[in-house]
Amino acid sequence: MKLKNQFVIFIAATILMPFFCISGIFVYSCLNNPERTILKDFYNAKETEDYGLSPESWETLKDIIEKRPPRARTAVIINHNKILFSDIPELSTGETISDRHFLRRMEITSKDYFFQFIPASLDKNENQALIITRLPRKSESKRARYNRFILTVVFTLSFFSLFTIAFIIVISTTISRSIEILEKNTERIANGELDVELKIPRTKGHKNEITSLTENLEKMRQTLKENEERRTRFIMGISHDLRTPVAVIKGYTEALSDGTLDNPEMKKNALEIIGTKTSQLESMIETLINYVKLNSSEWREQLVSQPIEKAIKEFAETAAVTGKLFKRKITTSIQIPENICIPFNRQLFNRALENIFSNAIRYSRDGDLISISAFVKESIDGSKSIKTGKNEHNETCIVISIADTGIGISEKDRQHIFDLFYKASNSRQEGGMGIGLAVVKNIIDAHQWKITVEKNKDAASGTVFAIKIPVTLRNLIAV
Repeated sequence: MKLKNQFVIFIAATILMPFFCISGIFVYSCLNNPERTILKDFYNAKETEDYGLSPESWETLKDIIEKRPPRARTAVIINHNKILFSDIPELSTGETISDRHFLRRMEITSKDYFFQFIPASLDKNENQALIITRLPRKSESKRARYNRFILTVVFTLSFFSLFTIAFIIVISTTISRSIEILEKNTERIANGELDVELKIPRTKGHKNEITSLTENLEKMRQTLKENEERRTRFIMGISHDLRTPVAVIKGYTEALSDGTLDNPEMKKNALEIIGTKTSQLESMIETLINYVKLNSSEWREQLVSQPIEKAIKEFAETAAVTGKLFKRKITTSIQIPENICIPFNRQLFNRALENIFSNAIRYSRDGDLISISAFVKESIDGSKSIKTGKNEHNETCIVISIADTGIGISEKDRQHIFDLFYKASNSRQEGGMGIGLAVVKNIIDAHQWKITVEKNKDAASGTVFAIKIPVTLRNLIAV
């Protein structure tokens, strides 16, 4: 429970508890009022027992009971021995009592009480009734009433104090325990201990803002650890990929400097290799710079809403030409209305598609098929209207698919295919840096789209990359 809610309950209880205590005392007094008790017994006897009394006789008895003195207790005996109803403890309702036992009981209590006996004839003298009224000889003194009032107040305040103390202990214990755990966890993170999972209190019913903060701190630790691992892989990847061209350039430069390559033709070849490796280094550095730029939020504020159908068609036409050069079969199917506009960066969107297509070219063989398709996936309910609500199950989206029948990607590799510098087991001999698909994932995430990679189920082998772009009414320029 949140701290705010706990304090609200505490304040409400502080205000309402005295009221409930006083109300309870009042209700208890009412329930134990002699007038209420005797009337309850009267109605029970009237409803549950058949004494042969007429309704007029019952009304007569009721009038007598209602006119009795305050704080008096009453018993009604009919036919000399049957107790019709009673709130006198010594005389039980429904009991049959002899005259001797009756007088004996009255004698025992006569020192403390006054008794009044009223005979009454019921049902035209067919039934005789004896109404007994009992009053205490000594009325309760003011001192006794005062003491009883003080005792009630003390009991109420004691109960209220115990409740308040217990609630304060629960709240303070929860806060102190949570702060202590939070302090220890923040200290561990500050000391760089990112490998050990933070201790989060698991007590049920005591979750509050501080424990939620501790959970968020654990998420932050995991993110920091992932970023640290990503940074390590980044440095190792750069070191590994840059070492080869630098070593080649260094080797040929030293050979030219010490005169090892004295043949003009060999010098020319060496310079050409140095130039190629230099261009490769330049390209790799440019790729790294672009990847870093993708993590900046500045360009996201410059997204322009524009027709996406045109951009996909231009990419498909370029891909068809490239596919022919690499001896791949290319098929395209673009079925997107021209009136759908999506806010996106044209250059980055084209780069993402080109990186996926280049990946398909690289890991397919001569004559393999690469299919490029784009269509609008309508809502589950089959309606043709664009998404109007927030229900994810009724989301309409554009699906851009690039499928190939190449060597495919194993399930193990598919889980890490978008990680920076990750290279699948079937691509170890390729010259890439392992950045291309990481760039694609960054572009897709930055646009708040989704991308998936799966096995090509329509072929013996191959891979399918699918980009899903949500569509709303705002994405339409015409209906």
